[in-house]
Amino acid sequence: MEVPEAVVKAGMGLAKNINATALLLLTETGETVRQAVKHNKAGIPLIAATPRENTYKNFQEWRDRIQLIRLPTRRASGIGQIGDAVASAVAKGLLKEDDLIVAIGSTLMREADSLVVYEVKKEILDRSLYAYLRKIGVKQDVFETILGIALEIGREGRGGRLIGTAFIIGDSEAVMENSKQLILNPFEGQDEDERIITNPDLRESIKELAQLDGVFVVSGDGVIEAAGRYLTANTRAEGIPRGLGARHAAVGAATATTNSLGITVSQSGGIVRIFKKGQIIMTIEPRRRIILREELKER
Repeated sequence: MEVPEAVVKAGMGLAKNINATALLLLTETGETVRQAVKHNKAGIPLIAATPRENTYKNFQEWRDRIQLIRLPTRRASGIGQIGDAVASAVAKGLLKEDDLIVAIGSTLMREADSLVVYEVKKEILDRSLYAYLRKIGVKQDVFETILGIALEIGREGRGGRLIGTAFIIGDSEAVMENSKQLILNPFEGQDEDERIITNPDLRESIKELAQLDGVFVVSGDGVIEAAGRYLTANTRAEGIPRGLGARHAAVGAATATTNSLGITVSQSGGIVRIFKKGQIIMTIEPRRRIILREELKER
């Protein structure tokens, strides 16, 4: 018996014995999910999560038997990845506070390498990025789409070279009031339904426009208000990180003075950073989508 099959069987037995709400399956290759679907004779609710796009696409054949989550990033540790999947599942309404679940973790190095009993606690959820998104009125799919675009830009660049860009998400009216147009706004005059960032037809256009100076301003509902926008917030304000470029400082200042979230892509190395309340709360390596640093404490 291979390791994924053995771990899945053990996880299902444990989930049944403790009357778990669900079995959460973290996977890279999809093998853990295949084994769970094959052996789920007891009808345990299954939630599958992966950061790998091809694996997520392959999940579609099991949509009638499992709930699906596409994770935007990876963790260096399996328990961190499980925490992200739980927070996403709660945000999607698949789990709730005080649920008891069994989770099978996987990493890039090995499929089905851990088995964990996990209780969904409010104090953990309240510190998650998803809780802050709800607080400032940014839809989860909007954030995850923009983060995905930023990671693609960081990984691929454009026209054979690395480029830097930034997105300000949420509180778009205040952001627009504290910024000015550097170039003609390419989205001005378009109907709202033609500039929804979650529309996959816009993805390549956004990556092309990312080569321009300035930032993208996006509402919490995903409407692109502007590209090529120059942020005028005070970058010398107390608490704004020092030692980064002008783009990062401007995004930090904008998130410090509005109820928005910022995402930057560094031209040197493609590193993606997420800003909240003027501070970098997450740093992500774009090629493998691994979170290098995180700081989610309330400020």
